[in-house]
Amino acid sequence: MDFGYVRVSTKEQNPDRQIKIMQEMGIEERNIYVEKKSGHNFNRETYDMLVNHIMRPGDRLTVTELKRFGRNYAEIYREWHHITKELQMDIRVADMKILDTSLNKDLLGQVITDVVLALLSYVAEGDWEERHELQKQGIAVAKEAGRYLGRPRIEYPENWEDCYSRWKAGVITAKEAMTLLGLKKDSFYRLVKKYEGGH
Repeated sequence: MDFGYVRVSTKEQNPDRQIKIMQEMGIEERNIYVEKKSGHNFNRETYDMLVNHIMRPGDRLTVTELKRFGRNYAEIYREWHHITKELQMDIRVADMKILDTSLNKDLLGQVITDVVLALLSYVAEGDWEERHELQKQGIAVAKEAGRYLGRPRIEYPENWEDCYSRWKAGVITAKEAMTLLGLKKDSFYRLVKKYEGGH
């Protein structure tokens, strides 16, 4: 039986494209399992349920691209071996015809699959690490330029001086000052600390 595994990294990403490809390959919708989780390791509930509890020897697992299967080179290799050798099931990568273990049952086919898999897994992991390194560098550059969009910087409200001095003089309570300023408690006290520390 053919099963499809669809994965996107975040809840905002749309899995419809992958699902459509699976259906065009003849996989029934009820046999397509969708997961919204990072692919950097195999600690994924839906994936584990499908491979280790639903699928049986002789079944075939399809993913649209190798990166949907995973991004960690060593883990992909181990998982591939676990599925094809230990569980006696097949794997098919839709955009790489050579990566279909159901078609390459002879020794040469297995060797070719292993070599291609090793190469592609290495590239997938390198791509993941490169993007994260670029992201880190981008954040560092943005911080240096004062543009990093972490927690937004809170500016002093227009009526800050008036409310602050009345609060300090005991004319109004801190809660009243927060209401007048339109600030939450943590924001109010952060500004007080900044203000009293020399603006």
